[in-house]
Amino acid sequence: MPPEHGFEGTREEVERAIRRLSAFEYVILAASFALALGGGGVAAYLLSAGTRLPFRLTWAVISMGLLIIPGLFVFGRDYLAGRAEDQPTADGGTEDR
Repeated sequence: MPPEHGFEGTREEVERAIRRLSAFEYVILAASFALALGGGGVAAYLLSAGTRLPFRLTWAVISMGLLIIPGLFVFGRDYLAGRAEDQPTADGGTEDR
């Protein structure tokens, strides 16, 4: 059996990787906000130029839609995947994936 202190380096590397992934998630979130705002602005400009739609309201609605609709798809997919894992199998147990 290896000594307890033999895994300290591995534990530190895993903790550092977790911190980096958490920071990376925030970078991706900020980029998605920026892209949604930019894309919403472009779409709102195109819509308001040829119609009587107000630019700011159109921009807000489109930008929120660009953030919320994909988020609902992701949460729905995760919810359905969680329900599928909880379904009993033919032998009476639950399926492990």
